[in-house]
Amino acid sequence: MKKFLIVLLGLGLAAGLMFLGGCGKKETTIKTPEGEVKVEEEGGEVTIRTEEGETVYRQTTEAPTEEELGAPIYPDAEYVPGSGVTATGAGEGQKISTAAAEFRTEDDFDEVLAWYEGKLGKADIETSEPRAAMWGKYEDTGGVTVRIEEQEGEVVIYIEKYTNE
Repeated sequence: MKKFLIVLLGLGLAAGLMFLGGCGKKETTIKTPEGEVKVEEEGGEVTIRTEEGETVYRQTTEAPTEEELGAPIYPDAEYVPGSGVTATGAGEGQKISTAAAEFRTEDDFDEVLAWYEGKLGKADIETSEPRAAMWGKYEDTGGVTVRIEEQEGEVVIYIEKYTNE
């Protein structure tokens, strides 16, 4: 469990580096009682290495496809540049991949909700304050989450997919 926490720490650091990083190659080593976490950042790609394996994050400049995300993208939604991220990790006999992105539309929340309900069925979770809805499909080999949320006159759509081999 402690090694898992080390990996989580590294993942958080990687996310920070990804969004704050500029040009050039940067390397950081974090020493903990359980071992070292090595983080390398270069041109929008962050690699995290531990004794248990390696994880590579890539920030994408173009919108991921519906196939990559594993869920439909609302037709009137615009991709938020730089929000797309993919990651692959391997260690201890497992390979995990993820893809995620954020989209926004000025269409009415109820219209977006109805469209997603037509594609995905009734939302698993729906709230009124803030107005939000979420769908999730999870299996042993992976899962997909779609979340819509009303924010300041827009509807924000988050789509995340992961696979576990």
